[in-house]
Amino acid sequence: MGDKLVVAEPADKTGPQQVQRIWKIIVVGNMSTGKTSIIERYCDGNFIENHGSTTGIDFKKKTINYENKTIVLNIWDTAGTEKYQSLIKLYYRGAMGLFIVYDVTNLNSLNNLDTWMKNIDDFAPSNAVRILIGNKCDLESDRKISTEEGKLVAKHFGIPFFELSSKNNINVDDSFLKMISMINEMEYKITIKNDFVILEDQLMLCDNKNPSKSKCNC
Repeated sequence: MGDKLVVAEPADKTGPQQVQRIWKIIVVGNMSTGKTSIIERYCDGNFIENHGSTTGIDFKKKTINYENKTIVLNIWDTAGTEKYQSLIKLYYRGAMGLFIVYDVTNLNSLNNLDTWMKNIDDFAPSNAVRILIGNKCDLESDRKISTEEGKLVAKHFGIPFFELSSKNNINVDDSFLKMISMINEMEYKITIKNDFVILEDQLMLCDNKNPSKSKCNC
C-alpha cells in the first residue's frame, strides 16, 4: 500500500500522544502561475477562477497525520513580482520544502526558473526538498510547454516533477504527498545522523582498548 495522508483530528487526551512536527513549505514562481490557487485547493478544497495577485507574502496552515506523526504544514505563498524578491528571500530561511511553479501556457515562467533556483540555492537550506510544478495542465489548447519539456527541466535540476491543475484538482494532493514523504525521509536521515554522532562520541569517551584515554568510569 502507498503512503497514507489524512487531515489530523483533534487529539484524544486519553490516548497516546502523537509526535508533532512543524514544517515550513514555500511556494515560489512567476506572477500568475497559480501558486495561490494550488495552496487554496490543497488546504481548503476550493478554486477561485479570478484570484488577485499576492502582495508580498501570504500564509496558510494545514494539520495532517502522517506515519503516526501530527504535522503542521505552514505553507507560505509568495508574490511573483520582482519588487518583492528582497522580502521573499528572508522567508527562505528554515524552509523544509519548496515548490517551484511555472505555468504550462506561459513560456516566460519556465525561462525564469534559473533565477528562482539560484535564489533557493543562495538563501534556502541546502537540504530543503524541491519539487517542480507545471501548473494549469487543464488548459491544453493554450499549452506552450510540453510535459516532456517539464520533465527535462526537472531532470536538469535533479528534482521531482508534477503537472497539475488546481481548477480540476489534478495531482494537487499527490504533489503535496510527495513533498511530505520526502521531508519525512530527510528528517529521519538527520535524526539517524545525529544519533550516530552522539553514539560515536560516547564510544570515544569509553575507550576500552585504551583505558588510560577513557573518560568513563566503566
